[in-house]
Amino acid sequence: MVDDLQGTVHQVYGGLADPTYLIDTDGRVAFYNMWTHAPTLHEAIEELLKQDGRGVVMGGTHRTPHLLASMTDGWKGLRRGFPQSAVELELSAPGMASLPWLGYQIRPLLAPLTLRGEPLPLPVKFGLAIGAGALLALGYRALARRK
Repeated sequence: MVDDLQGTVHQVYGGLADPTYLIDTDGRVAFYNMWTHAPTLHEAIEELLKQDGRGVVMGGTHRTPHLLASMTDGWKGLRRGFPQSAVELELSAPGMASLPWLGYQIRPLLAPLTLRGEPLPLPVKFGLAIGAGALLALGYRALARRK
């Protein structure tokens, strides 16, 4: 379902920022994704299909903010209202305009991970976690040497 420009359906289901509601065949909310995240929504749809399109899936709610997708693709929206949009956002929440700009610059590197429609396979998640941990350890080590 796609909402109208006034957000009529969005308001009926709560009016919160950027949500996705997965509605079951009985017209009830089966899953609420507070911060729309395609891989999480993909998993919820798969679970709902396994339940013949009825009932609550994945506990009914997912409230985790997935900011990497916004960082990768958010600059396009800010650029439309530039410079005022970027200045106002940066003043109200430092980093929230400059990080999407930076993410957009390295979009070819980030997009395959942050803008995918399906969840990353578990081995890939595990490998990325190990890589991130190694980078943090190397950074900490470098800082410790400077002291």
